[in-house]
Amino acid sequence: MRELPDGGLLCIPQPTHALMAAQFCRHWGNRDFVRPEPWELVLPGVAQHDNGWVEWEAAARLRSDGVPMDFVHYADVAGKAALWRRGVERAWAQHPYMGLLVAHHAALLYRVGLDRGQYRADPAGARVVAQFLAWVEGLERRARAHLAGVPELVAALAPDVLASNTRLLQFGDRAALQVAMPWPPESWIRVPVDGRGSYTELRMVYDPDERVIAFEPWPYGVETFPVVLEGYRLARRTFPDEPTYQEALAQAPWERQEWRVVRG
Repeated sequence: MRELPDGGLLCIPQPTHALMAAQFCRHWGNRDFVRPEPWELVLPGVAQHDNGWVEWEAAARLRSDGVPMDFVHYADVAGKAALWRRGVERAWAQHPYMGLLVAHHAALLYRVGLDRGQYRADPAGARVVAQFLAWVEGLERRARAHLAGVPELVAALAPDVLASNTRLLQFGDRAALQVAMPWPPESWIRVPVDGRGSYTELRMVYDPDERVIAFEPWPYGVETFPVVLEGYRLARRTFPDEPTYQEALAQAPWERQEWRVVRG
């Protein structure tokens, strides 16, 4: 959800955000940064990492202050875990490796929350998170069993490789959110280098007026490329009730902003 200068909002559905995340990854790879393998599964995994939110987006809701609810303010731990499971299962239905990639992305986010003490005052939430992490471990065992006869996928399931591919997903996710939320115009994002356990920090800087996004060092195989930020444009930022908000969304125009990614 991005506030607009005219007082309106650009409401970006989570699955649409995931498509933008994939755009940040699609040209990844050059002599300094290895393109992840299996690429034909990693890139679709990035593009679909938030497909569990489809039903949640269809039942749009408001915060207590009348502002549209987004994933940051949605505080239902059990509800979020259910969304993650649904998204993982949908990706898994297409290919087990895709499902496992989305699962590891969610698990890494939860582990960061645990490390920061996010659930220290919420024992019920901590149990939900522990159950989800245990479920992901079981899912990984299933994936290894299913894919044991495919050498290139066995290689892709090596812990360092799977972790590296997950980090690329998280790079795309973070870069897309940085622009969409928006978060501060300068940030550092941890990214994979060789696909086997080496990482570095990318500096990301964006200019909202020029709609330019710069990265340094440069991880891509092209000199520049576009990414698009898309969503529903609302003329106001608060609503008296959810039916009014849902009707406004149903009538809202679809806006497409093109940004250009360049070397820092």
